[in-house]
Amino acid sequence: MNKKPFDTVELKNLKLKNRFIRSAIWEGMADPEGFVTEELINFYKELAQGGVGTIITGFANIVEYDKPANNMIGVYEDKFIDGLSKLVEEVHKYNCKIFLQLVVGGSQGRPGNSKKVVGPSSHLHPVTKQEAQELTVEEILDLQEKFKEAAIRAKKAGFDGVEIHGAHGYLLSQFMNPLFNKRKDTYGGSIENRSKFLIETYEKIRKEVGEDYPIYVKLNSEDYVEGGATQEEMLWVSQELAKKGIDLIEVSGGSVVSRRNEGVIRVAIKSIEDEGYFLDFGKKLSDLIETPVSLVGGIRSFEKVESILKDTKIKFISLARPLICEPDLINKWKSGDISKSTCKSCNGCLNPKGSRCIFRK
Repeated sequence: MNKKPFDTVELKNLKLKNRFIRSAIWEGMADPEGFVTEELINFYKELAQGGVGTIITGFANIVEYDKPANNMIGVYEDKFIDGLSKLVEEVHKYNCKIFLQLVVGGSQGRPGNSKKVVGPSSHLHPVTKQEAQELTVEEILDLQEKFKEAAIRAKKAGFDGVEIHGAHGYLLSQFMNPLFNKRKDTYGGSIENRSKFLIETYEKIRKEVGEDYPIYVKLNSEDYVEGGATQEEMLWVSQELAKKGIDLIEVSGGSVVSRRNEGVIRVAIKSIEDEGYFLDFGKKLSDLIETPVSLVGGIRSFEKVESILKDTKIKFISLARPLICEPDLINKWKSGDISKSTCKSCNGCLNPKGSRCIFRK
């Protein structure tokens, strides 16, 4: 299949206008309780106008006690549905699809935000210095129900699908990382057990929303830390989810405990060869499964986009920081101006006041 960036793609019941996905990144524009604001709607309106085919929102908290970031979207009660519906309605005006990303942050959240900090095992997080309480099996099952209920609310609000955040060192990712998961029960030990929380969560959401409603997952390719989840393990998890009917796997990697410049958001992107730093895993995975794979991670050049689509079975390209810097980047490329994104990968956009490019006027 000769894949092109601006192909129209059918995915389940969705018709996507291109292969570009705006990967989730915390925007910090909801109100303190989690309600949608005009600022947040305008932020996503500008992205939708800019030409991207699919938007995945910044993470939304599914339980009130767990809040990994300030001014993040809330979806833990029905009271948020009306505001979320307005956001979806605005994005849909521009032939753009939108997914809600669902998360439990655990000990990697912003210190002081969460009323209760939970983890696969009791631990002191080496970076955030938060102390996590080990979840009981009953609490794990309750959180799976909360994920399911959040997905139902997303569907009611009109979102085209949901993405389960299983990456970047947040709770579901921590369960798969042996450095954090020391459990002796069926949720600890082998990768089959460590991924059980995630896989059961997916299955419960699927049973409730039906076969026709798209569910994506964001997964680490590996944890990029000694003793963390390996590529081989994450390939196994990905294949299991593919067998069970997941609709798309977005490949990322690492967390705040990863080795220097091997985490989620890297700064050393000096050449086209540095772009797509999870590409090796993406290639391997897309060769193993028929489920669509999207690749995120430092992609800045249209040339790189074309080469990934041409030379691998990867079907989608995810971008985050470049679209904070240039929300209209996709339209620019489509118009024939295929110059590289002006994003400098400086991470200046990731500040406590929300995701805004420091170089945009």
